[in-house]
Amino acid sequence: MISQEEKDKIKEEIVTKVNSILEKNNESYRMDKVNVLNKADSVKFMGTYRVYDRRKYNSISREIETFLKKYGDVSINSKKIRDSGMKFTTVSFNFEL
Repeated sequence: MISQEEKDKIKEEIVTKVNSILEKNNESYRMDKVNVLNKADSVKFMGTYRVYDRRKYNSISREIETFLKKYGDVSINSKKIRDSGMKFTTVSFNFEL
């Protein structure tokens, strides 16, 4: 089992990296936190981010996925959203350590 300090470090690293990738690509959304689920034999990290410019979605998602894979197997799901005239793709990810 990993310590609380390690969990906090991983959460901060993910938020910082994802936000830097979004900022670099002029996306307005910023991720504010990563959730942690403590299981009996592992810890699950879960997060969500948005991409508004669908033309940049593939490159942004590839870069974020490459970064997240350093933690192991990552499950990533995306969904195109149209809400009150706004279009964006929401992406959720999770992995276990």
